[in-house]
Amino acid sequence: MCAALSLVAIIPRNSHGQRVLGAGEDATVLQPGVIRWTVQVGWSAYNEVYTPGGPLERLAARYSSDSLGAAQLELLRPLRTSLRDLAQLPNADVSLGPMRTDFTARVTRSEFALDIGLTSRLMLTARVPYEHNISEVVVDVNPRNELRNPANIGPNPAFIVGRQEEATAQNKRVVDSLLNASEVVLARLNACAGGSTDPVCADQARARALVNEARAFASGIATTYGTGADTAKGNAFVPMSNSVFQSSIIGRVEAINASFKAYIANLGTWDNPVGAPAPISAVQATTYLSDSLQIAPLGLVERSHIGDIELGAKVLLLDTFGSGPAARAHRKGFGMRVAAGALARLGTAQLERPDDIFDIGTGDAQTDFEGNGAVDFVFGRRFWASVVGRYGAQLVDQRTYRIPDVARNPFIMKYREQVVSRDLGDYIELEASPRWVYNDYLSLSANYLYRRKGEDKYTGVFTTEDPSGEPITLDASILGVGTEQREQRIGGGASFSTLRAYDQGRSRIPIEVQFSHWQSISGSGYSPKQFTTQIQMRYYTRLFGAPLRPGTSSSK
Repeated sequence: MCAALSLVAIIPRNSHGQRVLGAGEDATVLQPGVIRWTVQVGWSAYNEVYTPGGPLERLAARYSSDSLGAAQLELLRPLRTSLRDLAQLPNADVSLGPMRTDFTARVTRSEFALDIGLTSRLMLTARVPYEHNISEVVVDVNPRNELRNPANIGPNPAFIVGRQEEATAQNKRVVDSLLNASEVVLARLNACAGGSTDPVCADQARARALVNEARAFASGIATTYGTGADTAKGNAFVPMSNSVFQSSIIGRVEAINASFKAYIANLGTWDNPVGAPAPISAVQATTYLSDSLQIAPLGLVERSHIGDIELGAKVLLLDTFGSGPAARAHRKGFGMRVAAGALARLGTAQLERPDDIFDIGTGDAQTDFEGNGAVDFVFGRRFWASVVGRYGAQLVDQRTYRIPDVARNPFIMKYREQVVSRDLGDYIELEASPRWVYNDYLSLSANYLYRRKGEDKYTGVFTTEDPSGEPITLDASILGVGTEQREQRIGGGASFSTLRAYDQGRSRIPIEVQFSHWQSISGSGYSPKQFTTQIQMRYYTRLFGAPLRPGTSSSK
């Protein structure tokens, strides 16, 4: 391609046909019977998004945490409540440790388009996109080089093969010690009578409070740490051996033991519940998240499917170029062309799956209607530019989502999955493409795009039960928080065309080949900072009417 462009750049430029169009949309309307077949492939990648207000954030930010705990994982909230009670630390939180995620999205978008001129002022269009999306994901929990915010809970030894019997036996001894001491003191309390010298009877209120505390503490130890019994298998996670939780719980065991010694002579020292010797590993964490949330395994995701098909039309409203390609090729001074169009974007794409937190859909999968207009300005034979405006109205539909209780939390349990009403925000786009035509074969283009989209609206209120059986209300409106978007892109490209040579009989095939690149330079509302490279090829032929070659018909 580079060699071809270098050769055509030195060819004399005194020909008389259609010159190079250039990259980007314009106000061109094909002549009656002319068909333009377009095939293009674009490659996009991004690993950052623009947050509300404009600052950049890693795409993986919402999948990462300095402290993965009850704020993100609903299943850890009962454990947090239990440990706060056991350790008497009402404000303490639980943490599985830091979670670090790398996430890069790669999108390959192929598109086949067909444009056909019906009259000198009306053209119909159809576009069929196909996307292959790859989510490159690496998840690490408690990485070796991460020293901040260490985990304070870890896998329960009562569930670890090789340690189950030892751990549950020791936990059971703790529970039995608490209950046995409680029964002894309670029996003596029930035997208290007037004139009794038993120390228990001297302060019955204090003794009964100690019995109640010990029983509740024993129940918490059994259900949290596990004793092996069917009714007390324990939680999947317990405090780390070196954590404040574990130290406080051991301190309570010792304090209750010391309190009972005031009533029971020769009471020995009790065992302590078995804490977690090590934090959860990356493999254990990804398995736990997949199983507990009922989601796809955390890792690489690939998706291939058709995108949102577009069907539209364009009408030429004004053309000061004159008829035929030679008019523009030789024009001196200023010229203008104006066209208006409309299209329907069908919801034929696949939306990201609710059970795969790293999945990327192949489109919005929602029907849109767009009105657009384009104006071409020509300044002599070398320079011309296009300005395009678009307004899109997106229709309401019904889709399945998991509704979080915290905006943008991706770790959502299966029971929160509901069919909600979705209305994506309407959008406005303004695009400008200045072009410089070097000769009849080659042109260079620049491109600027501004896009603004309104906030997405999700509606639906649902009443259901959480895993503990408690009633809970889900409000779908939280899905739209922060989704109002703005974005600016810049780019450029080069175009190679044989249309002029075909008009003069020096080429057998009327084609255009375009190379372009664009990238986001600012944005908000979690719009991705994209880098896109695209190659496009157009081939012209005629369905009806006179031959395509000039003399009898024009190529456009």
